[in-house]
Amino acid sequence: MKTRIAHALFAIAVLTIPLAARDGYIIQLLNIAMLNAIVVLGLNFATGWTGQINFGQAAFYGLGAYTTAIATKAGLPWISTPFLSVAVVVAASLVLGLPTLRLRTYYLAMTTIGFGEIVRLIIVHWEPVTGGTSGLRAIPGISLFGFGPQGQIQHYYVLIAVLAVAVLVAVRIRHSALGRAMIATKDSEIAAEQSGVDTTRTKLLAFIIGAIYAGLAGCLYASSIRFISPDSFSGIQAVLLMTMLIVGGMGSIAGCIIGAVALTLLPEALRFLGQWYLVLYGLGVIVVIVLAPGGLASIASTIRLRLAGAR
Repeated sequence: MKTRIAHALFAIAVLTIPLAARDGYIIQLLNIAMLNAIVVLGLNFATGWTGQINFGQAAFYGLGAYTTAIATKAGLPWISTPFLSVAVVVAASLVLGLPTLRLRTYYLAMTTIGFGEIVRLIIVHWEPVTGGTSGLRAIPGISLFGFGPQGQIQHYYVLIAVLAVAVLVAVRIRHSALGRAMIATKDSEIAAEQSGVDTTRTKLLAFIIGAIYAGLAGCLYASSIRFISPDSFSGIQAVLLMTMLIVGGMGSIAGCIIGAVALTLLPEALRFLGQWYLVLYGLGVIVVIVLAPGGLASIASTIRLRLAGAR
């Protein structure tokens, strides 16, 4: 009962944030934080639950964004872009995942680093289509049969609904046979194979599902921000997404959201420190990793266990 009341109060608080903030810039930051949360939730399938280090999530994010931007600027209806984005990222993840996920250790990490750089170079040098380093501007917004959100607040509610669906799907997958196979693969590939788990298929599915999350988030990013450039999907962004997962709590759905929101908002909150904000930001990340290896999502449960032990 207490849990349900807490969830209801949390939902009310989330839904009333735009009414309390009334600052377009803060709402836009929250919108970007929610998009990052969807991408990190996708990263959690391959890295948090299956144990595969994946630095390609930012590239899939970019593929989804550029597919949407190019398609809508060419005159295709917006409703077709989520499907196009998913088709592109699924094809890319299959090409990337099929030859590498049969192998163990860190081949996927190295491959995804190279994949991210290839995608970035294509975006930068295919200037007539992608706009090069200048990016693409005036991207058509979300529109379903002539209706679409206007302004940051309406986009906030659209994105919170999409994030809720993304969380629900992640929860269902986690408690399915596929989710249990992911955890078994992460714990021990050899033991999982001996138990009948097809670890190559499990890793590939986790990788593809994560790419779909990133592709859909990229589609929404291009349509809500309405400007994209290669910097938003670079190798630095890939490292930042991995940091969000680790700081929030690898393997935890709540941790994905907490990490994404915290590391999206924190740099802006520390801007008043000038150039020193990066030092404090880096120190904060190190402190969390050292003192809370389970991430920010584990802090509450750790405190509860210590209080219970002290009684």
